[in-house]
Order: sequence, then structure tokens, then C-alpha cells
Amino acid sequence: DGQTRTVQRFQRNRIELHPDNARPYDVLLGRLGADRLAQQGRDWYGFAKGTDTGGCRVFAETGHAVCGDILTAWRSNGIQIDTKKSISEAESLALFGLPLSGLQLETQADGTKYQVQWFERARFELHPENTPPYHVLLGLLGNEEYAFRTKPAPTAVPVAPAVPATPAVPAPTAVSFAVTPEQLVTRLRDMPMGYWTTDGNGLTLAAGGIRFHREIYYYSASTGKKLVRMSINVRNNRGYGGDSIYLNPWRFTLVDVEGRQYSYDIATYALTDAVGVGYIGAGQQGGGDIVFEIPKDTSPASMLFVYDSTERPVRLIFDNNVHQ
Repeated sequence: DGQTRTVQRFQRNRIELHPDNARPYDVLLGRLGADRLAQQGRDWYGFAKGTDTGGCRVFAETGHAVCGDILTAWRSNGIQIDTKKSISEAESLALFGLPLSGLQLETQADGTKYQVQWFERARFELHPENTPPYHVLLGLLGNEEYAFRTKPAPTAVPVAPAVPATPAVPAPTAVSFAVTPEQLVTRLRDMPMGYWTTDGNGLTLAAGGIRFHREIYYYSASTGKKLVRMSINVRNNRGYGGDSIYLNPWRFTLVDVEGRQYSYDIATYALTDAVGVGYIGAGQQGGGDIVFEIPKDTSPASMLFVYDSTERPVRLIFDNNVHQ
């Protein structure tokens, strides 16, 4: 997030000092699982979602299931929050975070292949060649993330200038959500200020109170990114007997000034006033706060809400000069 912090690196983690946070959140574990995936250019939102095949714990926040020996290892360890000897799920979440992938086969740096599962702060690996309990190990994410940061830049090799090619004309897309007017892009480079509403498809979508964060409770933004928190509200304007609207954080998409789209971030579930899940009846309304993670050098431009796969998304533009 561009901030200078005091950290101590370990083989499998990174401990960070956050003196601007109240205790106990002034000492946090780095989100090395998310950071390492970002270094590899892999978007965990695109990983296939999991299902409960029996004996699994499915996390609705990310859509992934944790099963078998990895679930046992996850539940057996945690950061002690209370005075009880047993490990609670909240304590396991504090240490490892939520799952970002399902169990998948991956090739390691030494060429070996193992089944692994990514979490916010760890990568669990199955090592069937080891006897229990060492058949489930944590990947050396601390080593890998630090090695990537400190590797020397490649030496440039001079080449003969190429003949300029004729620029290709991009194929038209059916729908483009990029905000292209130069004046609007310039205005939105800074944090949008205000409260905006729009009507469409029998509903009113409203948003406001946009603010940027480096971290929200024990969730820190990934390297080079920031967390965007905002308040949203959906009102069902359909008359008596009209269809209900299903409210869920998955139905909201944030679009930045470059037109890139982002699904909600799991930090949403750390909020006491997070967007709820449920149906909004005719004449009723619902909402709450939601969090997105975006690159630190961009800004929100608009919000999309998809309440029905057969309908065009309702779009709300964050225009500083046109707000209520």
C-alpha cells in the first residue's frame, strides 16, 4: 500500500507492526497467501468454487471448501484470543485466514508436484511421503515472497529497432464499463466525495461514504493495493406483489477509472454493518457497508448491481459534479 512499516520476516510468514491501530490489531500477520498469488499474477477470484463432498467446511465468504487432513490441520492451530485451551474457528481464521482456493495440484519451485490449498496467510501442502502429522505442511511463503521482492532486475539487451507495426483496431465489445471522458477521469483520480443514487429496473441503487484504508481490522491490503469501503443501499420500488430482489455482496461490482472490475473483498465480513444476505420485498430496502480491493493508484468510478441474470446491470456513476 506504499506505507513504510516495521516488519520481521519468517520462513512462512511476515509479522507487521501497525502502531496506528488499537491493540491488539497493532501487530498483524501479513497476507502472504494473497500477496504471493498477486506476485504470480494469479487472481484467486477466478479459482473454481468448491462444494461440500462430506466432512468439509464451506466458507460462503469466498466460496471455497476445506476438507480432510487440511481442515483438521486448519482447525488444530490458531492465535489464542480467549482463555480457553481449545482452538476456536475465529482463532484459526486469525492465523490462516479464509481459503482462497480449493485443493489443487501445483508444481513447486524445485519441480516437485503437490496438492496445495491457498489461504489468505498460508499455503497448505499435502506431503504423502511424510508420516503424520508432517503429511500436512505450510509452504515457505515468507521465503518465496521475500526472494521475489529482492531478485535483481533483468539486464537489458540492446536490440535493433523494429519496424513500427500498424496499430490493430480492437474488436468492439458488447458492453464497456470504462469511464472514458477525460474530465471525469481527472476528477475521479481523487477519492469521490458525496452520495449518489440511480434508478433502473424497478429499484433504486445508492452509495456514498467512500473511504480508503490500508487495513480493516485484521485484513490488510495486498502489496500495491488499497481497500475501498463504502455504504450502499438498494430499494425495491416495485408495487405490491412485485418480485423480491436478492441482496448479496457477490452481486456488486466496483469499476475503476480504467474500466477494470472488482468483486467484493472478504474484509467485508469483518464489518459489523456489512451488507446482508437476503430478499428485499416490494417497497422495502436493504444494504450496509462493503469493501473492495483495488490498485492504490486508481479510484472508483462506478458501481454495478446485478439482481437478475436476465437483466442488464444497474449502473451507478460516482461523478463528483453530479451527486445528491
